[in-house]
Amino acid sequence: MPFTTPPRPVDVASLWPELAPLARTAVRLHPRRGEPTLDQSSIGGPLLWPEDEPWPTCAAPHEWDVLATLDEVEEHRRIMARAWGPDGTGPLNYSTEDGDRRDLLNEIQTDRTRRTAFLTEPAALLPVAQLFTRDVPGLPLSDRFDLLQVLWCPYDHAEDYQPAVHLRWRNTADQPMAAALPPADTLVGFADYVPNPCTVTPEPVTEYPDFGLLPPDLAGRIEAHERITDNFFYRELALAPGWKANGHGSEWMLIDPFDVRCECGAKAKPLLNAASRRWGSATLVWIPLEDGDRVEDAVEIIIGRGADLQIFHCGTDPAHAPVSIMV
Repeated sequence: MPFTTPPRPVDVASLWPELAPLARTAVRLHPRRGEPTLDQSSIGGPLLWPEDEPWPTCAAPHEWDVLATLDEVEEHRRIMARAWGPDGTGPLNYSTEDGDRRDLLNEIQTDRTRRTAFLTEPAALLPVAQLFTRDVPGLPLSDRFDLLQVLWCPYDHAEDYQPAVHLRWRNTADQPMAAALPPADTLVGFADYVPNPCTVTPEPVTEYPDFGLLPPDLAGRIEAHERITDNFFYRELALAPGWKANGHGSEWMLIDPFDVRCECGAKAKPLLNAASRRWGSATLVWIPLEDGDRVEDAVEIIIGRGADLQIFHCGTDPAHAPVSIMV
């Protein structure tokens, strides 16, 4: 089923023509719980992986909340879904069996033997997104690659306290490929860093820069207009919320926006926004027409205290490490 962003209540580029050349196309992914296959674009699904390439790991120092296996994370989410009820609004009500099992899972996840294993073994990366250029218009480097894969390490890293992101740019015709996923007994340090498997339904939309990145004169005139009308519609309409590729990236909420650069000095460009939440009071105008009043957090990740993780890529060399900023 397609998902359709409602018509914009205001055409901001007609009010301020200087915005027109700043427009970019973002691709909303609209993830929904499902069983994506290896040859589909997906969030948290199986990856189309080279047969002779080992599954990647992270050997950096890690910090963690609890040590849970992927199977345990999935089981805990099923327990919580039943406890919240069919519409997900509660009140929270555990069956006796589910309550006992939840307590046992919590006890298992603090077992000291797991800590010993964790300290002696590299951490397996988790699949975050698989995006084919045929599905995502304007995906970078489509003249050289037909597939982008995004993975991350499911632990905090002391330098930034967020998952460490890894990219794989692939040409699927180059070598034999097969389905790949980390083992179900893979340990993760934060259950909130485990994305549910989701299908995606890409939808291109037009975006404009974050208000804090506008030219000062233009930002001043927009702000003056919003004060007069008591309507901050530019901030509501400029950037699509949720999981998306390309465009202008996420709205900067935690820190002031700045010019993001790759370690090589080249300008870094928005690649993927991994969203902790889908909707807030300022983003209701983006709810797809097909959703109506339904509110669904299909992916179930949480970055920080509910932030987004905006992933940027080097504008000149795909081999360079991505830049990830909690916004």
